[in-house]
Amino acid sequence: MVTIKDVAAHAGVAFKTVSRVVNNDPTVKPANRDKVLASIEELGYRPNRAAQMTRRKKSGVIGFIADELLRVPYTFDLIRGAQDLAWKNNKELMVLNVNVDKYSVEGAINHLLGHRVEGIIYAAMYHREVTLPEQLTPVPTVLANCFDPSKRFASIVPDEKEAAREITAKMLNKGYRRIVFLNLNENIIAGQQRKAGAEQAFAEHKGKNCELHIESVIIGEEGSERSVTRQRAAELIENFKPDAILCGQDPMAVEVYFVAQSLGLKVGENIGIGSFDDWDIIPTLLQPSLTTMALPHYDMGQWAINYLLNERTDIVSQTAKFNLINRDSF
Repeated sequence: MVTIKDVAAHAGVAFKTVSRVVNNDPTVKPANRDKVLASIEELGYRPNRAAQMTRRKKSGVIGFIADELLRVPYTFDLIRGAQDLAWKNNKELMVLNVNVDKYSVEGAINHLLGHRVEGIIYAAMYHREVTLPEQLTPVPTVLANCFDPSKRFASIVPDEKEAAREITAKMLNKGYRRIVFLNLNENIIAGQQRKAGAEQAFAEHKGKNCELHIESVIIGEEGSERSVTRQRAAELIENFKPDAILCGQDPMAVEVYFVAQSLGLKVGENIGIGSFDDWDIIPTLLQPSLTTMALPHYDMGQWAINYLLNERTDIVSQTAKFNLINRDSF
């Protein structure tokens, strides 16, 4: 087994220099750091985390409570963004998935506290309000893709309104004049804010003969929602005669593609289609490929880790910008 002394001898530096590199001490000279890192790589040295925790007050572990993040593909980027930056800063990310049926938030917090985590990221599957247990209060905690109405914790959420304003403005600037927005359930924050963003784009455009129709096609209460996307898309194409349709999420856009094609319309030619989320491989599998607003989950994961690494204590409410992925659907 390779020891820290072996690394020091191989690199030609002092034992303490290797220790400082392993612990990410910024005062190490760049030349010495490079030599130590090269020796670590060549020898295959792995730091003993248990020993480090015994010697130091800090554990080097950051907890990540994933509130049902594993249900949809794009939310993995929240974890990936946090993991990438944690790794670069010599920190371990301990991820625990929770849900109301099996694994409680309280149980996850107790588990993380038992591992002496330096901080906790709590991330939700979709943009929403959360109320977290009091036992989190003594631990540096930051929220991602959710927020605490009592403002006990700093948070970062996606800028839903600006995303809808941007993609709607893009449609208007490309000459589309009769736009249907098939929205998410307006019981949720994303649905409410995206509606406001689309309306803002129309108000700012001030174009003649422009018309916007917005309606939710995901209906019902949480847990019993259903989609009426295909039915309403067909009816609106027949009656409203839109030249473009904006969809609340990519799977909804797939349904609209099917409807348009069944009615003899060519997407990108006879009718434009745009969407939100950039959901895994869906946008590139569609023909033509789908223009969509990519959720900023990776950036939110990185922001949350940075907040903890910088030992911030300010209770901020941050927003993250979506990225418009231009393809061929409008």
